[in-house]
Amino acid sequence: ALRDECPEDLQPAIFDNDWPLTIWYRIDEFQLISLKIIAEALLLCSPNYLNEASLPLCVSGELESQSLAFSKPCTLWASPANAGSLALADEIAAAFAPDRETAGLTICTTDDRPASATHLLLYLNEDTFVSDERLAEQVTQARQDRLPIVMAHENDPDLG
Repeated sequence: ALRDECPEDLQPAIFDNDWPLTIWYRIDEFQLISLKIIAEALLLCSPNYLNEASLPLCVSGELESQSLAFSKPCTLWASPANAGSLALADEIAAAFAPDRETAGLTICTTDDRPASATHLLLYLNEDTFVSDERLAEQVTQARQDRLPIVMAHENDPDLG
């Protein structure tokens, strides 16, 4: 739709050059991330940074510049019945690297809910409940047990 609205002579330069896509979020904290991505893209096109692939930009007070830790130990259950949840759990764990134990995070990937689980990670995309019927049973049981469910909605269209 956007391409059709763009003047034809500009379309190749705008749509065919693999420019990085920046999602504009409406929530203030996330807008800072969008602005940082835009600022980096602009700087990388300037003469001083043409030979750089990325820049270590940070915004004062952003989460990326702070050490992350839980106030009490957390065991995140990423069920194998929830395709994509393990990859997301690994991303979350990487945010606490190199020392997850000090941060208080444990990732568990067993088929059955571990007794130590403090949260169920529910990765949501268009295939969430069609790939493995065990997931609906696990979510139902987690709700009955009052196990907190951390829902993560996929925003990348290529990932569903």
